[in-house]
Amino acid sequence: MSDRGAPATIRDVARRAGVSTATVSRVLAGIGNPRTETADAVMAAVVALDYRPSAVARSLRMRRTNTFGLIVTDIQNPFFPELVQAADDAARGVGYSILLGSAAYDEHRAVHYLDLMADRRVDGMIVASSRVSDESWRWLAASPVPVVVVNAEPANVPITVITSDNRGGMQLAAEHLVGLGHRRMAYVRGEEGITADQPRVEGFRAACRAAGIPASDIVELHGNAQFEGGERAVAELVRSGLDVTAIACHNDITAIGALRALRAEGVRVPHDVSVIGCDDIAAASWVVPSLTTVAQQKAEMGRMAVERLLAMLDAGVGGIAPATIRVPMVLQVRESTGPAPTGGVRP
Repeated sequence: MSDRGAPATIRDVARRAGVSTATVSRVLAGIGNPRTETADAVMAAVVALDYRPSAVARSLRMRRTNTFGLIVTDIQNPFFPELVQAADDAARGVGYSILLGSAAYDEHRAVHYLDLMADRRVDGMIVASSRVSDESWRWLAASPVPVVVVNAEPANVPITVITSDNRGGMQLAAEHLVGLGHRRMAYVRGEEGITADQPRVEGFRAACRAAGIPASDIVELHGNAQFEGGERAVAELVRSGLDVTAIACHNDITAIGALRALRAEGVRVPHDVSVIGCDDIAAASWVVPSLTTVAQQKAEMGRMAVERLLAMLDAGVGGIAPATIRVPMVLQVRESTGPAPTGGVRP
């Protein structure tokens, strides 16, 4: 505190150290080679006065705010916390902070956050979303700061995208089920607008074709990538009497809904039917039976997004060309899948 009792200013530090305010600025910024006694006097004054440099003034001077904006589709979706935590850890490790916004699947809200973060002069933005509208892609392509999109399939715009190998991931899921002897299977899709829906179902179909399974033996159901969508679709499947021995789901949330429906209908997992999900959210290992899934490397993608933004800032305009980076998925076998039974799902 200054002698007046108000928070200390740079002028108070300069007066106490017996130097100019410009010298204080250079010492605190590490610029130039001040004499040792001068630097010591400045730092002693800083400690004595408990001086806190103005972050706003520093950002204007350095033309950086040391903040990144991070917008997620919906903070209630259990997929995102691990990604957000990893991005925040990576940012904090290099002296950056994260400003977080949840778009809640609302296009106008998403654009509002994009505008707001640009106005707050963030140094870069990460958009972690399962769906990105044409309007948002256009905004991001013209963004005044570097942008990285995470968890969405790329569009035809010059933006760096970090996403999982969605097609390859669901190929792993199908190959796991085929390896257990399953031939009659159902696949619960996501929802229109979710960019990963099409490549995932294509990957599942491709693996089944490679195993010689006719397309007619694969039942495709419509979900909505939410718990209730998986529960509804699978309940209808069981009640219709369709005979399958395995159910693959667009994501883990859908698969957990499927497990609930099967339990309610008296179908045993995995004795009567196997269930596999995708994403490996935290709850996947806690449900009963624990869920076999294809894991997205969520923490790795969050860390990579921060590293990419930092590299783009260091390289400057035009220094790093936009790219699509696909992170492999990993099969995580748990209790919900097992050998194909001789019978299938019965009403």
